[in-house]
Amino acid sequence: MEENRRFRNHISIIIEQIGAGIVALAVLAVSILVQNVEEMAEADMSFLQGRGLIIFLGAVLLLAVSVGNRIFAWANTYICIEENAIVIERGKVNKKKNTIGIRNISNINIEQNLFEMILGTCKVKLDTNSRSTADSTDVTIVLKKADASRLKAEITRRLQGQPEQEISGQERFRSEGAAEDETFDVRAEFSDVFRHGLFSVNIFSMLILIGAVIGTVTTVLQLLEQPHLMSSLLGAAAGIIVAAGIVLSALWDTVKDFIRYYDFRAKRRGDKIYIKYGFLKKMEYTIPVDKIQALKIRQSFVARVFRRYMAEIVNVGMGDEKEEQNSFLILYTTEEKLKDQLELLLPEFAPTAKQKVERLPAAVWAAWAVPGVIYAVLVCASAAVCALLLEEHTILIWMGAAGLILILLIGMVLKYLTDGSGCDGTFLKLCHGYFGKNYISVRYSQIQYMEIKQNFIAKAFGIRKGQIHLLASSANSSHGIPYFKGDKDERIRRGMLGM
Repeated sequence: MEENRRFRNHISIIIEQIGAGIVALAVLAVSILVQNVEEMAEADMSFLQGRGLIIFLGAVLLLAVSVGNRIFAWANTYICIEENAIVIERGKVNKKKNTIGIRNISNINIEQNLFEMILGTCKVKLDTNSRSTADSTDVTIVLKKADASRLKAEITRRLQGQPEQEISGQERFRSEGAAEDETFDVRAEFSDVFRHGLFSVNIFSMLILIGAVIGTVTTVLQLLEQPHLMSSLLGAAAGIIVAAGIVLSALWDTVKDFIRYYDFRAKRRGDKIYIKYGFLKKMEYTIPVDKIQALKIRQSFVARVFRRYMAEIVNVGMGDEKEEQNSFLILYTTEEKLKDQLELLLPEFAPTAKQKVERLPAAVWAAWAVPGVIYAVLVCASAAVCALLLEEHTILIWMGAAGLILILLIGMVLKYLTDGSGCDGTFLKLCHGYFGKNYISVRYSQIQYMEIKQNFIAKAFGIRKGQIHLLASSANSSHGIPYFKGDKDERIRRGMLGM
């Protein structure tokens, strides 16, 4: 792309931005029709008169204003690549100019949803090394696929500090990501993605799904037995829609990983990792290795039972948006395959896969005793008050209180059996979880700062806990150090200072 040439987002960005408004208007129209079904049955248009007509016209007017506003904003937003910066100009009357230094860009990622696949467009997402913007993508540009690849190649070239004539065809090809026929270090077959989906299944989502399906089927069967079937169905329409929404939400939560990581591919080339995956939404990530803050190794409850592991990376630019919360590097596999794939993709962090984690010291039960007793006293006091007010439900109330205390005890036991920490000459490794396990490994030099806490009971037993903070999105910036005994905090401090 020519330097200082101004260009706009592809006009399809307007349709994507107002898509939610169109859906909302459609839902409103359907609700009005459902509420006025009797008037519709009389074959006149009286249901579109009065309040219903005013609401519908008001919604249409708001949508028209929104569309006009989006078109005006699109027509007056320009993007320009200068020598060392990307400049975004917005506005006609009140002009606003944002300048982002190219050297501060941490990630250049490409995303393409189903709508964009049809149009042949995609999003180029740029993230910077900024704590203040770690929870959002700094710049999103919508372009035709070929233009997006050229933009990505141009920014990559400038990041590397190469004159345009020095970048070879192969380097340009690599900077644009991988072509379909390029060799990847890791490529998931359908069976690998299917296995990953099975081990990613959330047990609680499965229980909600089963309960919602049973409840919906029971409700429908009861309605079918009613003498006035149509009026009964219409009367329960809202409940049926809500139940269907719960079922669909739980179903998607259960099967999403089967679809999301279709055709997962990853490779390491030089100082960058390239990742591609997706079916309904295609994702392409280019991740500079020196921007990686930490490595996560996860086990769901099912994966823990079958001894399977998957890996994620933590850095500014991935995991900042909701759909990117799981920044996968390696799909669920055996421990040996995990180590092999880490050697290929991220050898800098490979040693931590073998790093041992020390379990919580037994003295942690003393530190947990006081808050545990306070919780139990509050639960019992609440149960006593409820029992006095609702004497006929006394047994159920006390059973509920006993259940809450039992849940706390089970949670404490599971936490004691799961949590732990380990530190050697290079990495701090933390482990948290209840049913599943979540490990995070970070180099001491990547820790922004550390806090160590110790109440009077912990001090008496010689144990401490703490918190570390990383340069990452809010979901990954803070991590707790479980209770430990000894001088682990001093070893972490020396590692942070390079001593």
